[in-house]
Amino acid sequence: MRLAGLVLLAAVPAFGQTAAQPIGTMSDLMVKIIYPSSDAIFYITTRTPASEAEWGELQGKALAVAESANLLMMPGRARDQDRWMADAKLMLDAGRAAFRAARARDVAALEAVNDQLYTSCTSCHQHYRPNYGRRAAPASAPAETAAPAAAAAAAAPAAPALDGRWKLIAAEDLRADGSVARLPWGAHPAGSIVVDRGACYVQIMSTDTPSFAAGGAPPTDQMKTALTSTYIAYSGPCVVDAAAGSVTLKVDAAWRPDYVGTEQKRFYRFENGRLIFGPAPNTLRGGTETLTRRLTLERVP
Repeated sequence: MRLAGLVLLAAVPAFGQTAAQPIGTMSDLMVKIIYPSSDAIFYITTRTPASEAEWGELQGKALAVAESANLLMMPGRARDQDRWMADAKLMLDAGRAAFRAARARDVAALEAVNDQLYTSCTSCHQHYRPNYGRRAAPASAPAETAAPAAAAAAAAPAAPALDGRWKLIAAEDLRADGSVARLPWGAHPAGSIVVDRGACYVQIMSTDTPSFAAGGAPPTDQMKTALTSTYIAYSGPCVVDAAAGSVTLKVDAAWRPDYVGTEQKRFYRFENGRLIFGPAPNTLRGGTETLTRRLTLERVP
């Protein structure tokens, strides 16, 4: 019996030796935990908690961001031990800082975490999410390919600047898989973004709007509602951070009074000469989905 007991104990794994196993897919983790939790941090200045319960909820979301980074680094999810781990560590640090700031109810500290959290997300997506930008060349490229790459980089034109006038070509809300979930201003939106010497102006409208009656008849209440719900415009002084690919606009005039006085942070990049512009990824709601708004614009000479 003594020997049988020893054999039985030997057959049972020691406590703590059971390997952690992923339950949901990577998409489940992103869409159900990371996106809605990071949303609260990205929009802290416009969705600031106003009660004890709301601050407690924010602490939970910041904690979820930090712990999700740990989940990304676990065996079975980590794609490699190099860049993937570095991006996850950046997200872990941002989540930890956000959790501490939420406990202290420090809105400024939460806002300061935005860039770090955004960088961790976009860096990971650029390298591991299919069709999300171009993958960077590995640092250990062979010598015979490194020289042409260096020459090409030296000959490359300077990065485009955000300053100027940009004409809206398309406005789309994208799902996590990159597919289009909706067209917020219809199939043929009109609008522009102007950035000029520290001032920004944004205007977007749908072209599928009711026509005014002939003879100068005043618009009906229904027409007014349709017009105001398919139009946005706001302007004010702005600060462009080219290194982070972001612009922060302090709204001093807007089509909606509650926008005035707020700070609106947007992110941008250039693709094939066009400007891709919008809020932080995965910060919009579309039913049960979390969406990313993408505005595509062309420079106006």
